Amino acid sequence: MGAMYEIVFLLLKTAFSIYLIALVARFLAQLARADFYNPLAQTVVKITNPIILPLRKIIPGYGGLDNASLLAIYLVQLLYGFIISTLAGGYYNFGQLALYAVLGVAGVFFMVLFWSMLIVAIASWVSAGSYNPLLGFIAQMIEPFVGPFRRLGLQVGVLDLSFMVAILVLYILQNILLLSVAKALGYGGGFFIGL
Repeated sequence: MGAMYEIVFLLLKTAFSIYLIALVARFLAQLARADFYNPLAQTVVKITNPIILPLRKIIPGYGGLDNASLLAIYLVQLLYGFIISTLAGGYYNFGQLALYAVLGVAGVFFMVLFWSMLIVAIASWVSAGSYNPLLGFIAQMIEPFVGPFRRLGLQVGVLDLSFMVAILVLYILQNILLLSVAKALGYGGGFFIGL
């Protein structure tokens, strides 16, 4: 199974990662009330509509949360975990996969927020003063999570340390706390995106 398994695993991980990132971006953008006329937002909506629209008929939004997107993220994580576990010879049973998929949802959120913050932080240092619509959408998407750190007054001259602190907090949440919980529940790693 060696090389062929690695190729299949890489292709599956890439495809599922892209789709999960799009689903999380859609959820975060709706939560942040980002500009959905942005070209990146339009792409995210087109990619995710095939799964979101049918789920919205089953589970409507509540209190500003797009529950259909959350359910879609969970179901896609669960499907990915099931496929990878099956390819690995049935490593986990379905009950374990269903539990670990919940942690996988948190992991993929932390992953998307982490990389989005890092991209926006680096872009703001490299291209200060210029506007890019794609970066603008990502910045809007993460603002509810960066905003509280900005209010801490972490500005030192021209350097805004709020992104660094937010990234550090996300790193701790994902790589220390979430992984500790996953390991305590018997999760070995590698079966879910972001976990």
